[in-house]
Amino acid sequence: MVATCDLRTIAGRRDRCMLLLGRGALNRRIELADLSIADVAVDDDFVTLHIRSSKTDQEAKGEHTDIPAEVDPLLDPVAAVRDWLTALHHLGVREGAFFRALTSRGTLQNRAVAKERGDYVTGDAINDWVRSRAHKAGAKNWQQITAHGLRRGGAQAIAEAGGDPTKQGRWKPGSAVVKREYLDRAQSRAENPWLKVQARRREDLT
Repeated sequence: MVATCDLRTIAGRRDRCMLLLGRGALNRRIELADLSIADVAVDDDFVTLHIRSSKTDQEAKGEHTDIPAEVDPLLDPVAAVRDWLTALHHLGVREGAFFRALTSRGTLQNRAVAKERGDYVTGDAINDWVRSRAHKAGAKNWQQITAHGLRRGGAQAIAEAGGDPTKQGRWKPGSAVVKREYLDRAQSRAENPWLKVQARRREDLT
C-alpha cells in the first residue's frame, strides 16, 4: 500500500505518512484524525506522537508513543513525517490539523461547511484513504479493509517478533484482548508442531 503512494504528489506524501504512523503507533482511526501538528515531534531516530485522548484514556490525560526510524527510506516514518510537514508548509499550513483533506489537484479542501471538526478530518475519511490505497495495491478484499488493519497488523508483527504491543497501542495493562488476539496467537504459531517437522526435513536435506 505504501508503494502506491506517489511521493511527487501531496496526496501520496499524506497517505504514506498516514499509513506508517497508523501502523507504527498502532493508532485507532480517530487518533490519526485528531492529530495536530503540535502533537507530532520528529528527530533523526524517532517520531513521537502525543495522543491527547483515546478509548483507554477517557480523561484525556494524554500519552506519548514513539516510532523508530526505518532503514528503508520508503518505510521510514521519520522521512514520511518530514515530507508531509514540508508539503503542509508549501500549502501555507504550520499549525492546526496534521492530516488534511485535499482536492484532486492537491490543494486544501474548503472546510468552511465542516463546522463540527473544521480542518480536522473524520475517522471515516482515514478509512477511505486506507481503502483507496488497498484498492490501488490490488488487494482482493479492498472494500472490507479499514484503518483498523494498520493497528491490528502492527500489533501482530510486534507479537510475532516476541514483543508485547500493549503499551505501543495504548491498551490497558493486562488487556485480555492483547493476550488473546496477539500474544497467545503468536505463541501458538511459534509452537506449531509442523515447524519441527519442517526443521527436521531441512536437516535431512543438508
